[in-house]
Amino acid sequence: MNNKIDILIRNANVINPEKGTIEKGTIAIYNGKFVEYDHDASYVIHDEINADGYYASPGWIDSHTHIFKDATEPGLAADLGLIPMGITSAIDGGSAGIATWPIFKSHIVDTNYLNIFYSINVSPAGQITERYPENVDPQYYDIDKLKTIMENDPEHVRGLKLRYGAEVIAPFGNNVLDKTIKLADILGCSITLHVTNPPCRMEEIVSKMRPGDVVCHIYQGKGSTIIDKDGRIKPAVIEARRRGVYFDSADARINHCYRIIKPAIEQGFKPDIISTDLTQNGIFSNMCWGLPVILSKWLNLGLSLKEVIADCTYNPAQIHHLPNGIGKFTYKTAANVTIFSVEDRPFHLRNRMGEEFDGKKMIIPQVTIINGSVRYKNLYFPF
Repeated sequence: MNNKIDILIRNANVINPEKGTIEKGTIAIYNGKFVEYDHDASYVIHDEINADGYYASPGWIDSHTHIFKDATEPGLAADLGLIPMGITSAIDGGSAGIATWPIFKSHIVDTNYLNIFYSINVSPAGQITERYPENVDPQYYDIDKLKTIMENDPEHVRGLKLRYGAEVIAPFGNNVLDKTIKLADILGCSITLHVTNPPCRMEEIVSKMRPGDVVCHIYQGKGSTIIDKDGRIKPAVIEARRRGVYFDSADARINHCYRIIKPAIEQGFKPDIISTDLTQNGIFSNMCWGLPVILSKWLNLGLSLKEVIADCTYNPAQIHHLPNGIGKFTYKTAANVTIFSVEDRPFHLRNRMGEEFDGKKMIIPQVTIINGSVRYKNLYFPF
């Protein structure tokens, strides 16, 4: 048995989202990976962290962000912005298309400490700006180039991204989604679908989605929504979930609505994934701020702590098929850990729809460990 440990986390309230448990425990890391720890054995320990009074979970995943810094206006600096938020892995939500993918791969995916994955935008240019919509005309879909990307970088690419808002697809007709689904079938990949301000009824959209596809901004309140005129979840939405379609909150500044969220939760329609859709314009604002605030909001909305943490760890890792044991505590896999506190701290949010929200409990990141290395530690955390 190995007698060396690089990082030993003691006395933490360990949240294991795969098992659905919270138990006092110890986490050992050596050579970048989780290792077994024998309380009766002797070890040479390089760094010991006393996490008494804190929680430790698999490293948080923000599974919908925009981090194509410098090449796109919405893109934020991934490591600088996200690591202090407790995030160890991020999925970019379609910032790059086939024309911009080479620079995204070489300058973003390959250079950050974060584990970075991405969906490829069906628009060749990707989502360069928020000033005007990207061109999603199916005549410009390039099967060969998309196939090349997926063959050359299977570790990081997570499928296609389509923004299916009325303002995006208006020039091209309602067959954009049908043609994107056909493209995904050919490529053998999933689709992450933006549905804020949809061009048709929500039930038509979710009825077309396939098992494994992800519908994001599912609690949006512009145009057709998941709620019918009587305040009930539409049967087609429930059927889509039963069929294996997944639903991501992807809250952002404008892609969530409390008059949709609250009745949905009351009826048991909770998100499969909690993410931010964070951009340069949303980071640190009181409309979004970032993942810790979004997680805190959902905790205050009535989800349990175990549910909230599963929605940013195990669930997105399984849904998006993330490699290297991401989202779990598994021996001999990459050690990604977030240590955090849950504190009584009031906070106030106001989204772009003019809705306001007040919370009382805040989830606060304390330590971020990425692939076995401490990349962030809160100044107030004991060291």
